[in-house]
Amino acid sequence: MKFPPKFCVLALILLVVLSMHCLDDMLMVAGLDYGAFNKGGTFRYEFLVDEEGNAHNRIIYSSSLRRGSSWVLVPRFIKWVNRTIHGSLLSWVIDEPEKYTGLNYYFYSVLKFDFVSDRMGFEIIIEYDFPLAAMVVESESTRGIFYSPQIGFEPGNMFNATVVFSDVFKARRGEAIALGKNGVYRADENSNSSHVFFRNLPAGENLLRIQIGFDSAKKVDAIVLKDGVFEFTTAPRYKEYAQKVMSFYKLTYNILVNIFNVTLDSVRARFFVPDFSTLMSVGGYIPFKGGKLGDIYINLMFTRYVEGYLEVVALHEIIHHFMWKAGISPGKLLWFHEGMAQFVSIEVAEEIGYVGASMIKEEIYGFIRRLGISGRSNLGFLAEWSPYYAPREVTVLYVSAYHIVSELAKDYGGLEYYARFFRLIKGVNLENNVMLCYYLSLAANRSLFDRFNMWGFNLPDIYAYQSLLISVEKAISSISPMNPFLQPFKKISELFYWTVVSGIAPPDKTRLFLSTALFIARNVRLIALITYSILLLITILILILKFRREIIEITNV
Repeated sequence: MKFPPKFCVLALILLVVLSMHCLDDMLMVAGLDYGAFNKGGTFRYEFLVDEEGNAHNRIIYSSSLRRGSSWVLVPRFIKWVNRTIHGSLLSWVIDEPEKYTGLNYYFYSVLKFDFVSDRMGFEIIIEYDFPLAAMVVESESTRGIFYSPQIGFEPGNMFNATVVFSDVFKARRGEAIALGKNGVYRADENSNSSHVFFRNLPAGENLLRIQIGFDSAKKVDAIVLKDGVFEFTTAPRYKEYAQKVMSFYKLTYNILVNIFNVTLDSVRARFFVPDFSTLMSVGGYIPFKGGKLGDIYINLMFTRYVEGYLEVVALHEIIHHFMWKAGISPGKLLWFHEGMAQFVSIEVAEEIGYVGASMIKEEIYGFIRRLGISGRSNLGFLAEWSPYYAPREVTVLYVSAYHIVSELAKDYGGLEYYARFFRLIKGVNLENNVMLCYYLSLAANRSLFDRFNMWGFNLPDIYAYQSLLISVEKAISSISPMNPFLQPFKKISELFYWTVVSGIAPPDKTRLFLSTALFIARNVRLIALITYSILLLITILILILKFRREIIEITNV
């Protein structure tokens, strides 16, 4: 029996469709997921940003598969809801991200779900509100940054995203990017100042962040929060976070006073939004102008981090003020400033119990391992680091400085070691690495010069002259600053002393220079008497000669 060609074609199509459904059913029975072979779904992300910078986020997943499964990242600590628009959920489970992404996303979980479609396919919507999605401190600058929550979904699906800004925010199209695993992607050409679109990204990009620079047209007057010596200036919407920083400062203030052996007269802090290109590479900073430290500026991005990150950043910056008050120059010893600020801030926050502090420490040690830094690494380039010059990539500088400070603490008593050090330098202005190493040696009760030289600092070992140095320091300090006739000789004694402690004196002349300084300081009154007597005698002789010459001239006339 023969069939018409059209009937054969229709029969073949029907056979293929039936076989596909049978294969789907067989795979489901066997515990396999047909979706694993052909995802065929799309994840659409929508971010609706209000005028306070908070975002309402929608994740819309749709698929035409009869049955399938997929997964998506959802917030761990923020309430979210889901609605099934088409089809039905067969099952779902909340799981750890590392199993699916290979990364530990602290703030996110994985929602894995199995579904079955209806005649319209399958569609599910997940929604949640996300604070601080767009950040701008109008009292400091009208420029802000939108930084999306982590975007993550099962590979093999299509992706697109839309960011819709409130009327008071105007997106900058030149600063609208999606940061993926394999590259950075610009927003679509049809994007504008209120709607930014991302379409047609490579199929392999399933873990992304969206970053968009914008300008705010909203005028906001800053508020000033005060509590004791602490003062925080910020936009009203960030009052809660400013109070959090101030509370942490109050909690840790006495701890820092005990370590640095000084108190602060006042502490002024502010939030800032970083440049588009730096984002989280700078946690905070303090302007250093005219030989003075300015206000503390804290990167607002760190309010979104694990508890402890913001605290470590805030503590890091205030420690610079403590070290400045203690007499350590950030202009001359920036590496020690930064190493101490990082080490002490992490240790204090970790002792209080902040998870973020331990995570930061582990990140630093990860860098140390990757860079191969050890007790014999040449880190002498740190001596060249100043507020105006960075001899290496910034991360290398910070990690190297932290390594030295933490290694000394590990061997000589932790934070108590540095408390001894700051008690020893009371009233001393440290401005060079020779003096720094000398006082660190005193606190350790042994010479650290060999160790510093193994790190590449090339310092003369003056610790061998400890008793002589102490004698010189005491003798110089005993010279009364109220007696103007003694000051020139005090300066001469200090010159010999500083020539040694600054590393300028030739090693074979160290004892001679110190002995000379000690002799002058101890005999300053006698030396002054002899010197002024000689000067007086010379002056009298000159006057006598001058008077005699005038008498002779008068006589001749």
